[in-house]
Amino acid sequence: MAKYTGNLRRDFDKATAEISKLKDRILGYQEQVSSLREEARRLRIAKDSQKEKYEGALAEKDAIIKELQNRLAHAEAINNHDGTNTGTPTSQTPPGKKKVVPNSRRGSGRKKGGQPGHKKHFLTEPDESEVTDIVGHGDDSEGFACPVCSGRNYVPTGECETKYEYDVRINVVKIRHEFYYYKCQDCGTVFRSAIPPQLKEGAQYGSTLQALALSLVNTVNAPMNKTSMFLSGITGGELSPCEGYAAKLQGRAAKALLQFREDLRLRLITRAIVYWDDTVVMINTNHACFRFYGDESIAYYTAHMHKDMESIDDDNILSLLTSGTKTMHDHNKVNYNEKFSFDNLECNQHLQRDCQKNSDDTCHTWSSDLKELITAAISDRNGLIARETPAFTDAYIADFHQKLDRALSKGWKENAAEPDNYGASFERTLLRRIAEYRRNYFMWLEDFSLPTTNNLSERGLRGIKSRMKISGQFESVTAADNHAVIRTYIETCRRNGINEINALQRLSAGSPYTVSEIFSTSH
Repeated sequence: MAKYTGNLRRDFDKATAEISKLKDRILGYQEQVSSLREEARRLRIAKDSQKEKYEGALAEKDAIIKELQNRLAHAEAINNHDGTNTGTPTSQTPPGKKKVVPNSRRGSGRKKGGQPGHKKHFLTEPDESEVTDIVGHGDDSEGFACPVCSGRNYVPTGECETKYEYDVRINVVKIRHEFYYYKCQDCGTVFRSAIPPQLKEGAQYGSTLQALALSLVNTVNAPMNKTSMFLSGITGGELSPCEGYAAKLQGRAAKALLQFREDLRLRLITRAIVYWDDTVVMINTNHACFRFYGDESIAYYTAHMHKDMESIDDDNILSLLTSGTKTMHDHNKVNYNEKFSFDNLECNQHLQRDCQKNSDDTCHTWSSDLKELITAAISDRNGLIARETPAFTDAYIADFHQKLDRALSKGWKENAAEPDNYGASFERTLLRRIAEYRRNYFMWLEDFSLPTTNNLSERGLRGIKSRMKISGQFESVTAADNHAVIRTYIETCRRNGINEINALQRLSAGSPYTVSEIFSTSH
């Protein structure tokens, strides 16, 4: 029994020792597992860090790629800008790029010049009483001889063939004006006949030369030094007015037209439709504003240092228009100021350009659909007007607006499908603008007396843009406004059938046409 017990004790001690060893081994394994878990945790953290780093780098590269794609689209869009999708004038078409026709006119495919069957027009021969000079052409050269036998033994037959020539001669005239003295038989006072203001100096340039100078500066857009050179050239150097004289003449003419300008402004504000627009000019190296107001028979210009509400208030035209007046403009949001009471018309040609720009920039089709819809409606309207039909039918107008709704709905869907596309922001702005100003854009559908475009204003400002290219900037806002008031007089006279030089001669002589004269029944 004792022997059996001893064996059990030894086995127990041996098992206990084995268990202790196993516990130590398990503890070692646990420490290894803990170390491996810590290593695994560090590896996961490192992996996550590397993943985040690479994902950030990839996102940054994706953003760079997207930015480069947008820049490329932007550059391509700018390269494609022309008169069909922006206000870019034809003169600014880059070299090598085909010029576009910036209006609705299209070539007929026929050759230039007179067409087959078209009657040729000639200058008419003057009446004998109108002939100023007669030049005979006879035997006036050594080689003159009979064309058949080359003989020189010939005599006149008394007959001749007549040709007429119209030409211009510039003759310098030097006029002496004599103002006589008189003596009053009642009181003995000696007095002289009145001398007009334009003859205040002992000698001065006459009204015709002044009219030519004013026309050259304000219509031909010739620089003042070139004006002096031209006048000196056509008079054979006898008359050489300096640049200073041309500048002084501008100020004098503008001062004489201040009442004309005010009277024209008062007439303008009574018109049922007033077109207006403005453009940027340079005054003493600064961007400034040159503005047009008018209609088919009135051209009213102003110049300001700034293109803002203050300058519009200074013009004092829009603020005086009533609720019965409509103004046509190129989406000048200032027109919707609550202090104005007139009704607004939006230019459809600018809308069509914006639609074309959107189609070119985004490749979306809704804007092309809308442009075609407007073009077709204007063409249909012109056809009805030509046939003296007073209006579209209600069904036509309803169909137009249904197609417009479909185009706008399609536009929002195309924009939502590519919200980050180059041009998407402009597209959203365009869609919102059409929706907000829909009535102002399309009132012409219901009233054929209303215009569809603001081309009249653009044509009115075309001359000043040409002047900026030819003559450069104005030296002061006063010089710019002098040009504006003289141009107001010239262009309004021209629109009412009055010869420009005649109008400027009267201005230079101190008696310009008045507004009441221009708009009398005789003109």
